[in-house]
Amino acid sequence: MKIGIISDTHDSHENVLKAIDLFNDNDVDYVLHAGDIVSPFTAKAFAGLNARKFIAVYGNNDGEKMMLKNTITDFGGEIHEYCYKGTLGGKRIYMIHVPFDIDEVVKSQEYDIVIYGHTHNQDIRQEGKSLVINPGEATDWLTGAGNMVILETNDMSYEALMIK
Repeated sequence: MKIGIISDTHDSHENVLKAIDLFNDNDVDYVLHAGDIVSPFTAKAFAGLNARKFIAVYGNNDGEKMMLKNTITDFGGEIHEYCYKGTLGGKRIYMIHVPFDIDEVVKSQEYDIVIYGHTHNQDIRQEGKSLVINPGEATDWLTGAGNMVILETNDMSYEALMIK
Protein backbone atom coordinates (compact mmCIF):
# COMPACT_ATOMS: atom_id res chain seq x y z
CA MET A 1 0.00 0.00 0.00
CA LYS A 2 1.24 3.49 -0.85
CA ILE A 3 0.82 6.33 1.60
CA GLY A 4 1.44 9.94 0.64
CA ILE A 5 2.75 12.11 3.47
CA ILE A 6 2.67 15.90 3.51
CA SER A 7 2.81 18.66 6.12
CA ASP A 8 2.90 22.40 6.58
CA THR A 9 1.05 23.42 3.43
CA HIS A 10 0.28 26.84 4.98
CA ASP A 11 -2.18 27.83 2.25
CA SER A 12 0.43 27.38 -0.49
CA HIS A 13 -2.37 26.52 -2.90
CA GLU A 14 -0.10 26.16 -5.92
CA ASN A 15 2.14 23.64 -4.15
CA VAL A 16 -0.89 21.77 -2.80
CA LEU A 17 -2.23 21.33 -6.33
CA LYS A 18 1.19 20.10 -7.51
CA ALA A 19 1.40 17.69 -4.56
CA ILE A 20 -2.07 16.34 -5.33
CA ASP A 21 -0.98 15.70 -8.93
CA LEU A 22 2.12 13.86 -7.68
CA PHE A 23 0.06 11.76 -5.25
CA ASN A 24 -2.43 10.91 -8.02
CA ASP A 25 0.35 10.14 -10.54
CA ASN A 26 1.88 7.74 -8.00
CA ASP A 27 -1.45 6.04 -7.22
CA VAL A 28 -1.25 6.53 -3.46
CA ASP A 29 -3.91 4.76 -1.43
CA TYR A 30 -3.97 7.22 1.47
CA VAL A 31 -2.69 10.74 2.09
CA LEU A 32 -1.65 11.74 5.59
CA HIS A 33 -1.28 15.44 6.39
CA ALA A 34 0.73 16.27 9.52
CA GLY A 35 -0.88 19.66 10.15
CA ASP A 36 -0.90 23.34 9.27
CA ILE A 37 -3.22 23.18 6.29
CA VAL A 38 -4.38 26.61 7.54
CA SER A 39 -7.60 27.45 5.63
CA PRO A 40 -10.66 25.54 4.47
CA PHE A 41 -9.98 26.81 0.94
CA THR A 42 -6.70 24.90 0.81
CA ALA A 43 -8.26 21.87 2.50
CA LYS A 44 -10.92 21.76 -0.22
CA ALA A 45 -8.24 21.16 -2.86
CA PHE A 46 -7.50 17.76 -1.28
CA ALA A 47 -10.91 16.62 -2.53
CA GLY A 48 -9.09 16.22 -5.87
CA LEU A 49 -7.12 13.24 -4.56
CA ASN A 50 -7.75 9.84 -6.08
CA ALA A 51 -6.67 8.25 -2.79
CA ARG A 52 -9.13 6.21 -0.75
CA LYS A 53 -8.82 8.54 2.23
CA PHE A 54 -7.29 11.82 3.39
CA ILE A 55 -6.34 11.85 7.08
CA ALA A 56 -4.99 14.95 8.81
CA VAL A 57 -4.17 16.35 12.22
CA TYR A 58 -4.57 19.96 13.24
CA GLY A 59 -1.43 22.09 13.36
CA ASN A 60 -0.69 25.13 15.48
CA ASN A 61 -1.61 27.49 12.61
CA ASP A 62 -4.97 25.87 11.84
CA GLY A 63 -7.27 28.50 13.29
CA GLU A 64 -10.59 27.86 11.60
CA LYS A 65 -10.97 24.34 12.99
CA MET A 66 -14.72 23.93 12.57
CA MET A 67 -14.66 24.93 8.90
CA LEU A 68 -11.55 22.83 8.26
CA LYS A 69 -13.30 19.81 9.76
CA ASN A 70 -16.49 20.44 7.79
CA THR A 71 -14.59 20.89 4.53
CA ILE A 72 -12.54 17.74 5.03
CA THR A 73 -15.41 15.54 6.18
CA ASP A 74 -17.53 16.79 3.25
CA PHE A 75 -15.19 15.00 0.83
CA GLY A 76 -14.85 11.91 3.03
CA GLY A 77 -11.62 12.80 4.81
CA GLU A 78 -10.93 13.08 8.51
CA ILE A 79 -8.98 15.45 10.74
CA HIS A 80 -7.92 14.76 14.32
CA GLU A 81 -7.49 17.22 17.18
CA TYR A 82 -4.17 16.22 18.70
CA CYS A 83 -2.87 13.11 17.01
CA TYR A 84 -3.90 10.26 14.75
CA LYS A 85 -3.37 6.68 15.82
CA GLY A 86 -4.38 3.99 13.37
CA THR A 87 -3.39 1.06 11.21
CA LEU A 88 -2.94 1.28 7.45
CA GLY A 89 -1.42 -1.39 5.25
CA GLY A 90 -0.84 -3.52 8.33
CA LYS A 91 1.38 -0.82 9.89
CA ARG A 92 0.61 0.98 13.14
CA ILE A 93 0.81 4.74 12.61
CA TYR A 94 1.15 7.68 14.98
CA MET A 95 0.88 11.19 13.52
CA ILE A 96 1.12 14.55 15.28
CA HIS A 97 1.97 18.08 14.20
CA VAL A 98 4.19 19.55 16.92
CA PRO A 99 6.68 16.86 17.98
CA PHE A 100 6.10 17.26 21.74
CA ASP A 101 6.25 13.57 22.57
CA ILE A 102 7.96 12.11 19.50
CA ASP A 103 10.96 10.80 21.44
CA GLU A 104 8.72 8.94 23.88
CA VAL A 105 6.52 7.55 21.11
CA VAL A 106 9.54 6.32 19.14
CA LYS A 107 11.14 4.89 22.27
CA SER A 108 7.97 2.90 22.99
CA GLN A 109 8.40 1.05 19.67
CA GLU A 110 4.61 0.71 19.62
CA TYR A 111 4.32 2.20 16.13
CA ASP A 112 5.81 1.19 12.80
CA ILE A 113 5.50 4.71 11.38
CA VAL A 114 5.76 7.94 13.38
CA ILE A 115 4.91 11.11 11.46
CA TYR A 116 5.25 14.72 12.53
CA GLY A 117 5.51 18.20 11.02
CA HIS A 118 5.92 21.73 12.40
CA THR A 119 9.72 22.11 12.02
CA HIS A 120 9.55 22.53 8.22
CA ASN A 121 12.72 20.43 8.01
CA GLN A 122 12.66 17.00 6.47
CA ASP A 123 13.59 14.21 8.87
CA ILE A 124 13.43 10.58 7.77
CA ARG A 125 15.13 7.98 9.93
CA GLN A 126 14.78 4.45 11.20
CA GLU A 127 14.84 4.02 14.98
CA GLY A 128 14.41 0.39 15.92
CA LYS A 129 11.21 -0.81 14.29
CA SER A 130 9.86 2.75 13.92
CA LEU A 131 10.29 4.72 10.71
CA VAL A 132 10.17 8.40 11.70
CA ILE A 133 9.04 10.80 8.98
CA ASN A 134 8.76 14.55 8.87
CA PRO A 135 8.19 15.19 5.15
CA GLY A 136 9.40 18.78 5.51
CA GLU A 137 7.37 21.77 4.46
CA ALA A 138 5.10 21.62 1.44
CA THR A 139 5.58 25.36 1.08
CA ASP A 140 8.99 26.69 0.17
CA TRP A 141 8.96 29.54 2.66
CA LEU A 142 11.65 28.47 5.12
CA THR A 143 13.76 25.89 3.32
CA GLY A 144 13.37 27.08 -0.26
CA ALA A 145 11.82 23.79 -1.41
CA GLY A 146 8.43 22.12 -1.10
CA ASN A 147 8.67 18.49 -0.02
CA MET A 148 6.52 15.39 0.41
CA VAL A 149 7.06 11.66 0.88
CA ILE A 150 5.55 8.54 -0.64
CA LEU A 151 5.86 5.44 1.52
CA GLU A 152 5.31 1.85 0.37
CA THR A 153 4.13 -0.08 3.43
CA ASN A 154 4.84 -3.51 1.92
CA ASP A 155 8.60 -3.05 2.25
CA MET A 156 8.75 0.31 4.09
CA SER A 157 10.64 1.90 1.21
CA TYR A 158 10.04 5.59 0.64
CA GLU A 159 10.66 8.31 -1.87
CA ALA A 160 11.18 11.92 -0.80
CA LEU A 161 9.87 14.14 -3.59
CA MET A 162 10.29 17.83 -4.24
CA ILE A 163 7.16 19.73 -5.17
CA LYS A 164 8.00 21.75 -8.27
